[in-house]
Amino acid sequence: MAKPNLFGFKKLTSKPWPIAGPQAASAPGQVTIDFKDFLQGETISRAFIRVRGNVIVAGAGPGVATGKDNPEGLVTGITARHSPALGVVSKNSLTVRGIIQQGIFDRGYSIHGTAIADAAATVPVDYYLPLTFKQPGSVNPIEWGLPLSLFTQYQLVVTVGGREQLFTGGTNTWDATGLVVELWADYDDGVAGAFNLVEEFEITQPVVQTQPDLQMILPAGFAYTHLLFIAQTANAKDNTLINGITVQSAGRIWTPQGDKNAQMIQNWNRETHVNNAAESLAGTYFIPALRDGLVSRSIEAITDRVEIKLDVTFAAGPSNVILRGRRIIPGGLQVKAA
Repeated sequence: MAKPNLFGFKKLTSKPWPIAGPQAASAPGQVTIDFKDFLQGETISRAFIRVRGNVIVAGAGPGVATGKDNPEGLVTGITARHSPALGVVSKNSLTVRGIIQQGIFDRGYSIHGTAIADAAATVPVDYYLPLTFKQPGSVNPIEWGLPLSLFTQYQLVVTVGGREQLFTGGTNTWDATGLVVELWADYDDGVAGAFNLVEEFEITQPVVQTQPDLQMILPAGFAYTHLLFIAQTANAKDNTLINGITVQSAGRIWTPQGDKNAQMIQNWNRETHVNNAAESLAGTYFIPALRDGLVSRSIEAITDRVEIKLDVTFAAGPSNVILRGRRIIPGGLQVKAA
């Protein structure tokens, strides 16, 4: 008798790009995919949103780069929700910059697609954005997987734009009709036991003045395992915006105020998480709270909220800080063995 296959990797579906025809600037479009249309009892380990095809650039009036990631910035947002919701949004308002920067600390380096120039040509496009479930660095990574058997729906919404996301001004048009959005899944089967209930989220905090205590609040009810701060000015990563990061909760202090610790956090990150010496960490600061791979050593905020204070220096603007994090209810999902 043949043994069952205990894992798999496959393309779930391919959807047409929702913005058609040559345009210099376009309204947003959305692609919606429900994992449950293709998988039922599997546990998702990771998924990949792949954008591929051709973009036809026409005209002789190039614009100015916006500073967003090119070509990844054609995707403007990613949200995924499961039903029942259980009090979390699985992938909560994620951006491609957040995905790329978090990837540095999940795998040790960043991955970028080939940029599209705003010059007349038929440009081949092929890049992907990973959605992480099974957690790198955990002592038991599968506990972070998404057990689809517990949900009636897992709906992924990918919001996309056009040329205006990557270039402003000029008179060129882009025709992205030839693009498709594919969804691939890496999954495990026959897995039972306790899983963490996970939310991966992003919060954007505008910076409008110089101050030592710009506050961000994270709600109680979770353990916070990953906190990544991305400082930006005019869409470019800015290494002068953040001077220090304070993380505290109910008298517990993980990074003290007044240390001006931003540069040393980057140095710490390079020692522990970055495998490529040439990797730029400009404007990027990671608090690795999944200590030794153990949730029990993370930032515990089950009963008390987490308070973050940023020591910031405002210059030209417009500036903001993206806080990208992972928060969990440990063991919040139970899957019984078949």
